[in-house]
Amino acid sequence: MQNIPKYRTYLINLDRAVDRLERMKIEFEKTGIDYERISAVDAKKLTGDEYIVKNEYDRDLIPGEIGCYLSHVETLQKFLDTDAEFALIIEDDAVLPENLKSILEETLSQYDELDQKNRWDVLKLSSRRRYIKIKDVRNTDRFIGVCGTSIPITTIAAVWTRNGAKKFLDKTIHQKPVIRRPIDCELQHPWEYDLKIYNLLPSLIKGFPADSQIQHDPALRKSKLFRQISYEAKRIIPKYNYYISNFGFKAFWNSFVLKKVDKI
Repeated sequence: MQNIPKYRTYLINLDRAVDRLERMKIEFEKTGIDYERISAVDAKKLTGDEYIVKNEYDRDLIPGEIGCYLSHVETLQKFLDTDAEFALIIEDDAVLPENLKSILEETLSQYDELDQKNRWDVLKLSSRRRYIKIKDVRNTDRFIGVCGTSIPITTIAAVWTRNGAKKFLDKTIHQKPVIRRPIDCELQHPWEYDLKIYNLLPSLIKGFPADSQIQHDPALRKSKLFRQISYEAKRIIPKYNYYISNFGFKAFWNSFVLKKVDKI
């Protein structure tokens, strides 16, 4: 393994989610990774003065989504206050493989070998979709890929670069954080932030089968039909342009239209 770039690991966890923290302590113990716990923003304690909502989503945002968004913003700010080159951010409903550390460090040590155009800003560690393959990660059974035709949702686990965190925060914070969509859906709009969001495949991390802490009532999370149509219509052209301009029409067509590549 080449020199390993300096990285920090963060676990986002609500103060009241003690059971989740105890389970995650066991998960991290088996990986040998040191981490810093980030006290997640509790939506129940927000007054509304801490942020601005400019909703561009297909339904109203619910408090838990706002708290989750702000938690990731605070974690990225914490990361930028360090001298680390990368940040591994994990939510407290993750199941971690024992070889997480070795695969992560191999991946980071080979970052500079990527072509400049393929040096990702965010590397998601949990996804299952068709993909465009970018590069194998030596000494592992994983590779860097791009999932499509839309970036997979969930922010359960991802690696950020300093540059990626800075670009995201520069456009998110204007005196206060401006929230337009849930954080995972916000990252489905990478062209708005000039972000390259890739995936480590096959996925390293999966979710623990537990109830969501964001909202238990599915009715509040159901999209409004007209708003959903408008939401998808506004992003279809920039979304496809993002994939085609970055990875070429042939790769886009073969992977996501002809579906010559299986989901992984």
